[in-house]
Amino acid sequence: MSEPSTADPLAALATGAPVEGVDLTDTDLRAALAAADGPWLFRRCVLDGADLHGLDLSGTAFERCTVTGASLLGCSLDQLRVDGGSFAGCNFSEADLSDAQFHDVDMSRARFTSALLADTRFEACRMIGANLSNLRDLAVSFVLDGSNLQLANLQDAHLRGLRLTGVDLTEADLRGADLRDAVFQNCRLRNTDLSHTRLAGADLRGADLGEITADTPRQLRGAVISAAQAADVCRALDLVVID
Repeated sequence: MSEPSTADPLAALATGAPVEGVDLTDTDLRAALAAADGPWLFRRCVLDGADLHGLDLSGTAFERCTVTGASLLGCSLDQLRVDGGSFAGCNFSEADLSDAQFHDVDMSRARFTSALLADTRFEACRMIGANLSNLRDLAVSFVLDGSNLQLANLQDAHLRGLRLTGVDLTEADLRGADLRDAVFQNCRLRNTDLSHTRLAGADLRGADLGEITADTPRQLRGAVISAAQAADVCRALDLVVID
C-alpha cells in the first residue's frame, strides 16, 4: 500500500474524483460525506476506526483499502463494491447491504447483526469469527463463494434456500439457524454447532461433516445426505447394515 497523502482528506471527499492514498484514520466522516455528492471511489486509503454510521454510501467502491474497526452501523450500502483490503472488525449491524459485492476482503470479526443481505455476494473473503446472527428475514438471499467462516456466528439466521460453495464453516455456530433447502457444495462443517438448526431438505451431500458421533443423526434430522455419509452415521451408532 502506498504512503497516505498528507493533503486535507476531507477536502478530497467533496471533489467527486477518486480519493486515493488518503489517511482517514479515526475520522468522523459523517458531516463531510453528507454534504458531498456520492457515490465515492476510495482507492488504497486508510480508514481504520472511521465513523461512517448512518451514512448513505450506496454505490460507493473501496479498492485495496484498510477499513478495520470502522462503524458502518445502519448505513445504506446497496450496490457497495469492495475489492481487496480489510474490513476486519467493522460494524455492519442493521446496514442495508442489498446487491453489495465483496471480493478477496478480510472481514474477520465483522458484525452483521440484523443486517439486510439481499443478493449480497461474498467471494473468497476471510470471515473468521464474523457475526451474522439474526439477519433480517426480509428477502435474505446472498452468495458465499470460497469464503472462510470458521468460528463465525450465524445463530438464528434466516438462510433458507441459500447455496454455499467452497465455504469453510469449521466450528461455526449455526444454532437455531433456518437452513431448510440450502445446498452445500464442497463445504466444511467440521465441529459446527447445528443444535436446533432447521435442516429439512438441506443438501449436505457435498459437505465434509467431520467426525460423526451418536448425536449427529439428531442434528441432521431432515437433511439430505449421501450413502457414504449414511454409512458413517450407521457406524457411529454401531448399526450393522446387511444388503
